[in-house]
Amino acid sequence: MTGMPVIGTLLALLVESPHWTKFRWEFNEEACSRAWQLNTIAIGLAAVLIFLDGGPYVALPNLLTWLPPLLLPMQFIQSFGLRDSLPLNTFSFLAKHRRRRNLRLGLIEEAIIRLNFGNVYFVATMVASTLGSHADSWPFLPGVVILTGWLLSSANRTRQLSLIVALAASGCLAIAGQMGIEKVVNWFGNSGSGRSPFDPNSVSTMIGKPGTVQLSPDMVWRLRPLENALPPPLLRTATYNTFHGSIWRNLRVSVTDFKDLDTIEPATGEIYHLLAMDLPADAQKQSIRSDLPRFSLRGAASAGSPLALPGDAASVRDFELDGIERNTFGTVRVFPKRAVIEGTVLWKGDANPEKPPVPREDLEVPALEEAAVQGVSSELRLNEQATLQKKLAVIRTWFQRNFKYSRNLTIRSSKFVTTSSTPITQFLTEARSGHCEYFATATTLILRQAGIPARYTTGYAVMERDMKRGEFVIRGTHGHAWCRVWDESSGRWIDLDTTPGSWLGSLSPQSSVTQRFNDAVKRLREDFFLWRNRPGNRLAVSLVMSAIGLGLAGFILKKLWKSKRRLAAAKTATAYQGTLIRTPLHGLERQAEKHLGSRRTGQPFGAWLLGLRPVLADSSALDEAVDLHQRLRFDPASPVRAQQDRLAELAGQLESTLKAEWSRRGFQRS
Repeated sequence: MTGMPVIGTLLALLVESPHWTKFRWEFNEEACSRAWQLNTIAIGLAAVLIFLDGGPYVALPNLLTWLPPLLLPMQFIQSFGLRDSLPLNTFSFLAKHRRRRNLRLGLIEEAIIRLNFGNVYFVATMVASTLGSHADSWPFLPGVVILTGWLLSSANRTRQLSLIVALAASGCLAIAGQMGIEKVVNWFGNSGSGRSPFDPNSVSTMIGKPGTVQLSPDMVWRLRPLENALPPPLLRTATYNTFHGSIWRNLRVSVTDFKDLDTIEPATGEIYHLLAMDLPADAQKQSIRSDLPRFSLRGAASAGSPLALPGDAASVRDFELDGIERNTFGTVRVFPKRAVIEGTVLWKGDANPEKPPVPREDLEVPALEEAAVQGVSSELRLNEQATLQKKLAVIRTWFQRNFKYSRNLTIRSSKFVTTSSTPITQFLTEARSGHCEYFATATTLILRQAGIPARYTTGYAVMERDMKRGEFVIRGTHGHAWCRVWDESSGRWIDLDTTPGSWLGSLSPQSSVTQRFNDAVKRLREDFFLWRNRPGNRLAVSLVMSAIGLGLAGFILKKLWKSKRRLAAAKTATAYQGTLIRTPLHGLERQAEKHLGSRRTGQPFGAWLLGLRPVLADSSALDEAVDLHQRLRFDPASPVRAQQDRLAELAGQLESTLKAEWSRRGFQRS
């Protein structure tokens, strides 16, 4: 289920090999503690590496997926040790320290609680498979049911038919539940695992929704100008052209509207992706000119994420991608090979990524807002301005002088919308206060009313400079909206941002301890990820890690080989070692618990079993079996083979008798 069949097979063979091998080790409490310390260190290092290599939201599932290999040292002790359980204080530093202190001071030590680590390992394996990349395939649920049934049947061999029926019913319920969940997820919409929730054809705004605009201070991108170039003021992620209510959309646009970017490979050998489509050869060369300003862009990305680019971006290079594509509105999205990407962006090119305007849509003004924007257009006398630049300057000055920026929104969309109650109408005529979505939307509609094609654009403002590192930080709080305006004279789309400049100061991030810590962690994760995945570094890291792992494994195997014991030799132990030996009579413990209940702490096993006398019609076999059991465990003389065979025979007889008696009682109860 996790997509690691080789590792899974090796683990299965190692864990199950005690059934057909005779090598065992006498692991004392100190050995168990050292194994757990090794486990703890391995899990800690794996957690750090997984967190640095991925994202905070996938780190825990990935770590749980790797738990079976990481917990192998403890399971090795469980599988190949002479005891059938491990002391619980192995997993607690305080409990272990207290036990050592009590023994050193001669104090009475409480009975040690023990557990079978195999059960823990089984659960860890099931959890890992649940989080695997193939857990949504059809074999998963049948596999879970079969393995669970296998475990339960080995623990309780009575009423096998009832167990099978219960497992079959639970399996059917699980399958029905999974199908129901899938339908619910599909009904609500599912972006798919590892995909970006970004929608290039629709964006919901807070227009008409009162409240405070909340934006995340987390870093999204890091921008570093190259060759002493200035950074772009705005980075676009998407453009839309149809407004209704509080939503901007791109109507009549299909998924096939996205096309792969053209590429060009100059003599230097670098591959450039060209933002503009269908350029002639000369124009393609202009998009990779050496004199174009450029910057590096670094950040996390998932499949379908938008790439934040200037409106006049010319080309990009060096991003490790499975694909990069754009639509006719200039929106560029990427399909990265890894979770963190870095590349170079060239901008201020001669061609735009967008196609020319579509008159019907790029000049459309909703009927409910038409009166308000017509009034503004007449007030500003836009039709009397000679050039586009003068018209844009008039609009920008009007918003700067008469409006204020605020993240505390008070405009509420009316239940019964009229031409005088739409949020944009209230913004232009009464409130005159709002955040960037109001300014960008109102400006787009005003320009359209004046006969100028315009579109609504989302992205980020480049405003926070990190002087120490020589880069600009792009955060969620820098999210912004503005217009793209068609310049007929140059045949290009240009940016127009009418939001009052006061918004730049109001969104400056507070330099709190928490934020500085989060920034440092994200920088470390991204920088380490990119460093490790460079071809030369990746090979070096693999070699170093392999050398360390093989060296540690060799050291441990050498120690284990020297201290190994054969199972047959373990059965000829002395009286002191005999306390570690299990006899065939121990196999009666589960059946005896049904009649006697759990054995009290400190109660000898033989004395506890003698409590079965009232249950048996003839207790002579029980008395003989307990006597042989005691002799094999504690007699300093070497055990006789005939005694072992006789005890195994008696244990089999007693088990059959106890099962029959339990079944008879169950029939009487029913």
